[in-house]
Amino acid sequence: MKRRVFVVLAALSCAAWATTQIPHTVPQRAMASDRVAVVEVTERKTVTDPVDPRKFKTHTLLTVRENVRGTGPSSVTLIQLGGQRGEERVIVPGDAEFTLGERALVFLHCPAASPERCYLVAMGEGKLPIVDTDTVIVHDMFTHERARRSLRDLIAEVRALPAGKVRGPAAPKELSR
Repeated sequence: MKRRVFVVLAALSCAAWATTQIPHTVPQRAMASDRVAVVEVTERKTVTDPVDPRKFKTHTLLTVRENVRGTGPSSVTLIQLGGQRGEERVIVPGDAEFTLGERALVFLHCPAASPERCYLVAMGEGKLPIVDTDTVIVHDMFTHERARRSLRDLIAEVRALPAGKVRGPAAPKELSR
């Protein structure tokens, strides 16, 4: 398979770059999010920019199974740079990957103007995979270790956070189109 890997750090704003370079705890990710939800992946497709067909975006349809923090539509489209068209694949190092049928706890930035189109907070760290029925894999960004935690306990921790949102970095402008 022909594979192109784009290091998009230069293309992203410094604020977006910082989301992957500065360690964020789970509470910090939640506080930087407009919405935290348990979701199921129901559709994925790569979209090509009509002006420049070399630019790919992946649109992942997420069905919201439970709102943990914040509210919004019952399904959202997650927008990510990169994707796959035929044998050509463009990946963004450090971003999350999703598969059909997968369940995850996600930390989302959903602009008020279009709450059905969202972006991950902290890129790959904005997705915590759910395994089994009630277990989440949490990456500790300080120690780089992965741990299994109870989904129920993690939801309780996020819901116990103070109301409001600590505004995190905005989605890159090129994603918003």
